[in-house]
Amino acid sequence: MRKLTRPLVLAGIAGAVLAPSTAHAATAEPATALLGTYAFGRASVVGEAGRTAGAWEAFSVRSGFAGDDLIVTYRPRTEAYPAEKQVYTAAFNEVSDAQAECRQVGAEGVARRVWVSFRCRTGFAPSYTLFVR
Repeated sequence: MRKLTRPLVLAGIAGAVLAPSTAHAATAEPATALLGTYAFGRASVVGEAGRTAGAWEAFSVRSGFAGDDLIVTYRPRTEAYPAEKQVYTAAFNEVSDAQAECRQVGAEGVARRVWVSFRCRTGFAPSYTLFVR
């Protein structure tokens, strides 16, 4: 028994030292990138909602000629969240085309690996809620 104990302990120590931990290997470094350009005032709404939902760590808004740029700091994803996350709702009385805005935010998030998939669900009114995985 004693002859087996020492090699097993040494093998366990070597494995723990040489192999990266699962949590460390799965966590990407934060990235900061332009998510997209939205109608004036909409980037801050989307940015705050995404931060609150945990889709990104921080955001900033830069106004331009065509609208507001939304810049986000996030951890790039290659795997879906374990459960769907609700990011925000584009209300029909706050934006001219709620469905188009929802699809734009969702697609740009996939393109930049903020999330791996999305869907826009309509509510009782022509509002659209963005869910991501």
